[in-house]
Amino acid sequence: MHFKNNPTQILSAIAIVMIIISPFFIAKVSSLQLTTTTEYTNNVYTYISSTENYTYVDKPIFPVLINQTQIPIDQNWTIICPLQQNHNYHIYCIGSWINTSSAASTDYDFYVYGPDGNLVSSHTESAGLPPHLGSSTDDPFFTPSETGNYSFVISNNPYDSKGAQQATFMIIEDLPTDQWNTGYLEGNDVNSSLYNSWAYEFTANASYFQVYVNVPSTLDVYEARLYLMSTANPSTLNSVPLPWEPGLYGNLSGSVGGYNFDSDGYRGVAYASCEYSGQPMVLSYNSSNPGLNLYHLVLIGESGSGNVQIMIKTNFANGTLTPVIAPQELYPNTPANISYTSNSTSLQQAQLTYSTDNWNNTQAIDMQISNQTCNATIPGQPAGSLVQYEIDATDTLQNSLQTTGSYTVKDPATVNITTVKSQFKYGQNIIVNGAVTPSDSNTSVQVEFLTARSIQLINCTTTSDGQFNATYKPNASGTWEVDATTNETQICYRGDSNELLVTVAPPPVYVKYSLYFIIGFAGIIGAGVAVWFLKFRGK
Repeated sequence: MHFKNNPTQILSAIAIVMIIISPFFIAKVSSLQLTTTTEYTNNVYTYISSTENYTYVDKPIFPVLINQTQIPIDQNWTIICPLQQNHNYHIYCIGSWINTSSAASTDYDFYVYGPDGNLVSSHTESAGLPPHLGSSTDDPFFTPSETGNYSFVISNNPYDSKGAQQATFMIIEDLPTDQWNTGYLEGNDVNSSLYNSWAYEFTANASYFQVYVNVPSTLDVYEARLYLMSTANPSTLNSVPLPWEPGLYGNLSGSVGGYNFDSDGYRGVAYASCEYSGQPMVLSYNSSNPGLNLYHLVLIGESGSGNVQIMIKTNFANGTLTPVIAPQELYPNTPANISYTSNSTSLQQAQLTYSTDNWNNTQAIDMQISNQTCNATIPGQPAGSLVQYEIDATDTLQNSLQTTGSYTVKDPATVNITTVKSQFKYGQNIIVNGAVTPSDSNTSVQVEFLTARSIQLINCTTTSDGQFNATYKPNASGTWEVDATTNETQICYRGDSNELLVTVAPPPVYVKYSLYFIIGFAGIIGAGVAVWFLKFRGK
């Protein structure tokens, strides 16, 4: 994440010049704690000559003090710092020279040059107005298009400026919250001083947040420190809070400021240390300042080297796991593919634990992860198994997600039915013979006889070899549908038979209309009796 890019000729010149000018420069900043520390003096160099004045900053974590009268009208001062491509840097210039009233006197203009020496951008606001040193006037952060030394020229405008007031120029990488970021760090035992410490800034409006620092096994971190850098209701530039300026130099006001890299210095509002190489650290902080606040995170190496992973967690919403593939029923010895997806950020790890004896014994499987989805396969189980499982996952925000599920393992039940014939005379019984596989005694079977106007269910049970039969005398002619169903058992799922169609022929005419014949015949007899009665009554 960091790099070394100090031209040898510049360092040689700086080393010589510092011997000459250091008493002059240090005398002006000796009251500022950070600028007198070894970490600062080893990495911030100032060069002054009759033709060129600049400050070289080895790494973008230090404030650079511009003293009163340091940049006379019609003069320049250049600050050079190595930056990395596609990283976001918060670059600002604050101090006494900032004055948005009509009394403003100092007009500093800013020009940014890339590693190739070409002009990247210019910022020429009027006197007293702070420069917008982002990649654009609306962007709060500067994102280099290439890696290398960037030069920031501060020019005291010869036409509009009436003064040369104090200023602080600051470059520091800004970390986004709620995602992992990578940085490189070395311990004091490594023959290099550049990466022994590093710092980042971030903003948060959460009343509570946590900073996670994952440390590789090759590195021991002396300390991770969190500094609150902005006061309540701070000044902002492009909607980003600006720090309390004295706090950048190690001064402390209540809980604000105190920024430093010294092992004996102020440790910040929260801090943590590795007890051993590779130990992860978590810093927790409750903010009493409402609104958006500015923080600095300082990392100081102890021994070894390696990349650290950093995340500022402000999102503590509970995520959920939703099934993508979650079987309810499986046949014996069939592997179960289980897949769930998260509604939060990408998953970092997930483990599936399952049991086939009501959690008396368990087996664990590390799930495969693809972004927000986790997958695992449970081996096939014998018939009669109830498989219960639990998934425990962690997303990239360190949120814990959990869900449970279960499925049964049983044999499929096969039901076959036949009839002795497909056509029946009216009044004949329809006899259905059937068999259930696997065979089992006393398996309940429902045989259904269905026509457009009638449904009849016949319940029966199987014999020891799985056989069964059902008899039904239909009450209407026409086509009847016949099927059979078994209930689910401990070892078998429900089974449905093939469908049979049987035809019941209409009854003969004399049978079909026998009632009418009887009624008609009775009517004739009745009429005859009446005639006879009337005939012989009159005699």
